[in-house]
Amino acid sequence: MRILFLLFVFLGFAFSQDVSVKASVSASQVFIGDVFDYKVEVVAKEGAGVTLPSFVGNLGSFEIRDLKTSEEKLKDGLVKTIHSAVLNTFVSGDFALAPQEVQVVFEADTVVTLTDPVAIRVLPRTTEADVDILEAEGPVSVPGTPWYVFVLIALGVLLLALLFVFLWKYLKRNVTEKVLPPYEEAMLALSILREKKIADSDQGQYFMELGFIVRRYVEKRFKVDILDATVAELKQRMSCVAGLPEAFKMGVVSLAVETEPVKFAKVNLEKERVLHWENFAFELLEKTKPVPEEEKKSGEKR
Repeated sequence: MRILFLLFVFLGFAFSQDVSVKASVSASQVFIGDVFDYKVEVVAKEGAGVTLPSFVGNLGSFEIRDLKTSEEKLKDGLVKTIHSAVLNTFVSGDFALAPQEVQVVFEADTVVTLTDPVAIRVLPRTTEADVDILEAEGPVSVPGTPWYVFVLIALGVLLLALLFVFLWKYLKRNVTEKVLPPYEEAMLALSILREKKIADSDQGQYFMELGFIVRRYVEKRFKVDILDATVAELKQRMSCVAGLPEAFKMGVVSLAVETEPVKFAKVNLEKERVLHWENFAFELLEKTKPVPEEEKKSGEKR
């Protein structure tokens, strides 16, 4: 029995040696607004099932512009799976792309591993000429200006600041922003999306907006944090939503799963499926909208 156990451990170790995972970027230093590639490369035996990380919306401080997956056959019966995302950002600084989980299954063996974090520096767009000018310029002084002129200027600035603070507090107290309830906000957004008629020309943008409207409505209506959740996180959190029928829980998850390739891999759905998800969104709002107290009491009497 002990020999079988050791043999099983040895085979699992041997399989793990055939799996390698690497994360990289096309440039370790970019400027604000530049696009660059972030790749996760997995080398495993041919026929192995590779579960790649799911990118939805943003990756940390970086916006995902495009997403694709490809395979490349290697020697010795190995296959390289390449998961590539095109990123950019408008925030400067030093960042580290977080480790991504990769799972490889071959027959009865499973290997779960994380990629290494990838460092990247985003620089502001300041030219050398700008820096030279900034370094050359010193404090400006006005020769022969009496000292009391500067005092009067400082007092004027102070009075303007006090006036600004007073007006800001006054306007803030008297002007209130109208915030729509979740149902009305989502219904208005769906109506605007339908009028834009972009499903035929750009399904990726259409399902980006539709998915956002559905998630925002469920988040605000049922108090659950799902707006920026990955597909795996969405499945877990939707199962715990109280007060939402099971069919709609499964529908929200299915909407994210089915339309993810449309949003990030430029895959189009049939028109019937596009209409199905639009009708699902309207049905979700109508079947789960809050019922006024008068209607509740009337229903209970019946």
